Amino acid sequence: MGMNTSTFFVVAVILSVSRCLGAPLPASGPVVPELAPLAQAMTNYMDSHGFEAGTLALMKDSKLVFRNGYGFRNTNRTIVIHPDNLFRLASVSKTITGSAIRRLVDAGQLSTSTRVYSYLGIPPWGGTLGDSRITNITVQHLLDHRGGWIDGGSGSEAVFQTVAISTAMGLSYPAAASNVISWVWSRPLSFAPGASNYYSNFGYQILGRVIEKASGKSYINYLKEDLFGPYGITNIIQSRSRPTDLAPWEIWYSASSTTRSAVDYPTNIQVRYVAGGYYMESFDAFGGLSASAGDLCRYMLRYWVASTRRVPASSYGWNYTFYGSLSGTTTVIYQNTTQNSTSTNGLEFAALFNERTGGNDNEEARNAIVNATSSITSWPQHGGGRIEWALPATNVYEHWGNVTVRLVRTGAATLPVKVSYTTYSRAAGTNSYGPASGVLAFNPGETSKDIQVTLLDDQRPGSHRDFSLELISASGGAWLGDRVTCVVRIIDPDMMFSRAPAMLPTGTFQSQLLGGTELPLRIEFSTNLVDWQLLQTFTNKPAALSVSDPDAGTRPMGFYRSVTP
Repeated sequence: MGMNTSTFFVVAVILSVSRCLGAPLPASGPVVPELAPLAQAMTNYMDSHGFEAGTLALMKDSKLVFRNGYGFRNTNRTIVIHPDNLFRLASVSKTITGSAIRRLVDAGQLSTSTRVYSYLGIPPWGGTLGDSRITNITVQHLLDHRGGWIDGGSGSEAVFQTVAISTAMGLSYPAAASNVISWVWSRPLSFAPGASNYYSNFGYQILGRVIEKASGKSYINYLKEDLFGPYGITNIIQSRSRPTDLAPWEIWYSASSTTRSAVDYPTNIQVRYVAGGYYMESFDAFGGLSASAGDLCRYMLRYWVASTRRVPASSYGWNYTFYGSLSGTTTVIYQNTTQNSTSTNGLEFAALFNERTGGNDNEEARNAIVNATSSITSWPQHGGGRIEWALPATNVYEHWGNVTVRLVRTGAATLPVKVSYTTYSRAAGTNSYGPASGVLAFNPGETSKDIQVTLLDDQRPGSHRDFSLELISASGGAWLGDRVTCVVRIIDPDMMFSRAPAMLPTGTFQSQLLGGTELPLRIEFSTNLVDWQLLQTFTNKPAALSVSDPDAGTRPMGFYRSVTP
């Protein structure tokens, strides 16, 4: 199949560059030397375009070898991006909609010959169909961009005109997908369905409603529960319009152009296009998903992009590229691979960025990455083995001084290989642990290595906090397994009475403890401040807890203490 590209614009946007182009972009972590061309391609591309946040996840022969981010994940430019931060996908969302349709067809819940107007039952606005040929539009027409509309590339397509449509229809809320469809049903087609081909976002907005009708679920719930749920893919979600509604792990979007807020309709306020100027909630099936680059690779392991499920060991090949572009968004998904019963060969990747220039950003990103791979010879092979963390998560007490996390190598391990890793701050700052990163070498036959990270004990009570260990890249024949992240939870056992306990006439006292919630605690008492005896055990909760002691009235409060087991 030839290259498929999708690009849509509401206005031409030329981004101002706020980052000094001479300052190097920070990376999530180091890269093994053999894959340095990929790192160089990303930083060169982002520097030349003035982009400030981007991620790349890349598989060779359907084995993950590279996952890294470049730039900053917050607008203050103080937090380095994580490889799994979520980005808006723009039109790359269509590939997922295509796979959802194919899955429903394969399950017998839908036919590509289904005529969508009668199937959906959405009436035209005003009660009169704008063109009798609308009744002939099929699911296949929409998949192929042959529905009958020609305004998809002019910037005036109905899906972007929710404010105008809400006004025309007399709505008191932002026009939802069903409202847009109703409004377009009342207008004439530009050509007979199937007679021509013209890229159409609107056609895929209709397909989202077809998925809902066929599955009996909302579009996003069908993706979560049926398309992705069986494979543990969780980082592909509905995009949100307002910055305050973005998912906690989602990136910021850089663009300065403003317009009337679509999400706040009918309120007449000006916002940036990336911060409410688009009504992202109505874009879902054609451009309203957000995802991590890593989970897009997991999607490609299970599906041919925009098409059917991959059947392991079947003989098949797929060469498909799709682009997404929206103010604050440039995305590429690339799958060029063949497989048979004994092997898989090819290249697959997802590259996501939080800006666009309005130029040829997508193709330039694709070319930069593909060209970089041409100089790389250190790819997965038999004897390299699969490298991942032994555990997805572990707990450690703050006062232990360090934590050791094991890397394991499975499969044939006869080659000398390398893997790179880094620590990444989550709730735990660098005052809680010593950051660590590097490139590790596995000798032939070596199947495990231990990574030790220093813990810092501030000897003050506080909440539990997390950091993670991240695998970034692998070479020498090795590849990265499923457990590329190990979350380390630092449990702070320090507790103290945050205010003087109050004695109650019933022989009990009440106090407030400062320390991590869910921490197991012992309340002990003493008669001499040397020997301590157990009074009560409990798990620390935010709610008040009464501790009972028959001798509370005769014992000073200094003769009680809280300790962790």
